[in-house]
Amino acid sequence: MDVDAWLARHRTHRLACVSAAERRTLALLRTPAAAHLWLPEHNGAKPPADIRVHRARPIEPAPTASRIVSVPDMLEQVSTCLAEEEAMIVWESALHLRLVTKWQLLRIPWRNPRARALAVDASDLSESLLETLVLHRLRRAGLEVRQQVRILGRRVDFLVAGALVVQTDGFEHHSDPIQRGSDIEHDARLLLNGRPVIRLDYHDVVDDWELSEARIVRATTVFREGVAAP
Repeated sequence: MDVDAWLARHRTHRLACVSAAERRTLALLRTPAAAHLWLPEHNGAKPPADIRVHRARPIEPAPTASRIVSVPDMLEQVSTCLAEEEAMIVWESALHLRLVTKWQLLRIPWRNPRARALAVDASDLSESLLETLVLHRLRRAGLEVRQQVRILGRRVDFLVAGALVVQTDGFEHHSDPIQRGSDIEHDARLLLNGRPVIRLDYHDVVDDWELSEARIVRATTVFREGVAAP
């Protein structure tokens, strides 16, 4: 289905939920399997069967000329359609791209408990979906996690249990030899300063998290003693 052609014919309809997130170039763990559209509650149009329809009254109506729901409505729709972890990726991506602020999230009148919980828990420091997943998974494991901590002149993604540095490596880490060399040099300085580093790539976080988590938990047990906070 040509969604844009459909929206051109039905001007009261909007891209919604994960389709709105994708159009806004927000991070998604998976490409949406079907288009999501918002239709007015009493609209009689019948979109194709492969379309996921949202009809709830908007929290914040989109401008008349817009072909996409407002950011608050997109986030609330995502909170009901996706698993909590995948929804958090979208929410923190919206914060990272400054489509909304943490202050605003806490003041929007969310209508479902999951959206209210996401508003409280979402971090405005995550810069990638890997950081979102690592942050909330380690916290669920009961570990103390600090984000974007400056140590030896550079920020690190996470400081875990006050001792272990955890870094997430996206595509740019492997594609930019200058960045990679700088990261290796900083890792060595951290180790000499008594702060071991574990680096995680996409596979470590998305496909093999159980092993990655076990490694982090073990490392915090080994290295926690005698390491001062920065």
